[in-house]
Amino acid sequence: MAEGFLSDNICAECKGRCCKTMGCSLEPEDMIRALESREITREDVEYLLQNGQFAIDSFHLGGRAFYYLRMRHKCFTFIGVDAMGECIALTDSGCSLPFEDRPKGGRMLEGKEGGGCVQHYTQEMMIADWKPYQSMLESIWTDWHDKFERDGVFDKCEEEYMQYQMRCRNTVC
Repeated sequence: MAEGFLSDNICAECKGRCCKTMGCSLEPEDMIRALESREITREDVEYLLQNGQFAIDSFHLGGRAFYYLRMRHKCFTFIGVDAMGECIALTDSGCSLPFEDRPKGGRMLEGKEGGGCVQHYTQEMMIADWKPYQSMLESIWTDWHDKFERDGVFDKCEEEYMQYQMRCRNTVC
């Protein structure tokens, strides 16, 4: 069994509160496994982003953006300008991915009764894991972000997500 915390029952009780705020973080091994390759090229990563469930996102580290991959959010692109959003893998019965196929951030999330879950895939671990990929991810993010911004894609995503949230208020999503 994959390393981590199987918290499906706890998560089902709270209806995926964590997963409703952000898709979980991948480690490079998750990306490598999805590509079924050891050598990772820019083209491979772009293919995975365009045809998969992943997105590039960032956090600030020493005044600079630090890039990593996470699960894509519903109604959004693979460029993480949407800071928060519901994970694409979340269903009304929990995560659609089997435990061993979940990204490390999902496997390392320890569910706690009543909330207060603990993420054991720390920012420090992410920095160590994703450091070798910074140049590639920054280049992909910059190129696609600029294209999406010019084409109005982000505005369309925001509108679609607002419509999704309205549907969720009126029905079960």
